[in-house]
Amino acid sequence: MQTSNIQQSISSIEECADEAKRAAASAPGDLKQSVEQLHQQARQAQQACSSNASQQQGDASQLREPVMQLEQAADRAMQACRNAGNVDPQLQQAIQRAHQQASSLKKQLQMG
Repeated sequence: MQTSNIQQSISSIEECADEAKRAAASAPGDLKQSVEQLHQQARQAQQACSSNASQQQGDASQLREPVMQLEQAADRAMQACRNAGNVDPQLQQAIQRAHQQASSLKKQLQMG
């Protein structure tokens, strides 16, 4: 998988995390915290991708770990969303999209 494709996927996940963060303003503490962690993890993955792209070889294997951590953060956000019960639909959808995209990216990297 090309580094530029990975970077696009991570950017998309980060946008979902941004949206979730905005929608989580009135969410319960655990959910808000897990959304914040998801957002931070997306940022870190984006930085890892950028620094990887600047090294000429652009080795996607170096991005597996940040992507796995990103997917785990998305898992925790999904779980917190389920535990919170009645959650703003916009927040729920943003978390679901981020989780879906992170899982898909992880699978593509593992196959790649």
